[in-house]
Amino acid sequence: MASVVNPPIPYIGGIPGGLKDGTKIVIHGQVAHHQHQFTVNLACGTNLEPRSDTALHFNVRFHENCVVRNSLQHGSWEGEERHGGLPFQRGMPFEIRIIAQHNQYKIKVNGNDFAHFNHRIPKHRVNTLTIEGDVFISSIMFEGNVHPGHHGSGGYLGDTIAGIAGAIFGGGGGNKPRMHPPPPQPGFPPSQPAYPPPGGAYPTGGAMQPIYNPPVPFTTGISGGMYPGKMIFISGVSYPNASRFTVNLQCGPYDAADIGLHFDVRIRVGGDCNVVVRNHHQGGQWGSEERHSPYFPFMPNANFDMIIMAEGNCFKVAANNQHLFEFFHRLQPISRIDHLKITGDLRLTQIRFQ
Repeated sequence: MASVVNPPIPYIGGIPGGLKDGTKIVIHGQVAHHQHQFTVNLACGTNLEPRSDTALHFNVRFHENCVVRNSLQHGSWEGEERHGGLPFQRGMPFEIRIIAQHNQYKIKVNGNDFAHFNHRIPKHRVNTLTIEGDVFISSIMFEGNVHPGHHGSGGYLGDTIAGIAGAIFGGGGGNKPRMHPPPPQPGFPPSQPAYPPPGGAYPTGGAMQPIYNPPVPFTTGISGGMYPGKMIFISGVSYPNASRFTVNLQCGPYDAADIGLHFDVRIRVGGDCNVVVRNHHQGGQWGSEERHSPYFPFMPNANFDMIIMAEGNCFKVAANNQHLFEFFHRLQPISRIDHLKITGDLRLTQIRFQ
């Protein structure tokens, strides 16, 4: 079983192992009193604009007192199914259980059979779960025919996230002994006070609960966008036979979005071996690559912990408690950068924004 805890909305994540007969997706959440609708999609890709083909569109509409089921192919919606009433209540918790069967999806709400939706798109094409709209999601679980992932917080980031941040960026520690910082790098750790400054505050929603064990590929919004002092903590482990994985800070969730920081870990890709390539993407064009770094911290089948911190003129990146590189901003303002996207040959165990 793989699980995701407290994901931000909109949520865009891979389905571990894909859909097979017997695969179950279990979603727990709650709708606020004043909200009108939310949607759960089983999709054949991560694009929202234009939207990828969608095998199951499950749209809860309080204002119409129904749940609409549909599919999308080649940009066109197909025939709606609306029967069954509305088994959701504003302000109340819910459970949605979607079970992939040979000819259909079986959908249960709060333990009761709700609907069946015949396959219009072959289920082997489905690789992405998205959740959008006015809803809070507390957990997503993938059961059956799912390769077990690494559970728990993983690496030392999960247990000592505050200690690492304190050691590298000059902030406070945690419950564990304070880590000693690496040898000083030019301008790093930052000479300015740790963020947020005393008495200061992040923009609304700048800090959020950790996201545990998200499936890959993983895309999430960055609440408030990037700004000086914003930090992203990423913990994971690369696969034993990994060739590459990529972390993008980008302007929107779609594939063609501008990218403020493209962080491409190439363990073995063509002629590249053990190199981290940095770049940006704007207006459909890639910029110039940056490749130098003092060490390579991403070994196959090894845990890693990363911290990305935005400053006024650059992103600073540390891995495994050591400064790795700086990447000077090429996209301005950096508040345009409002999504994190991670793809490739790795398992994620925790992501946190601060």
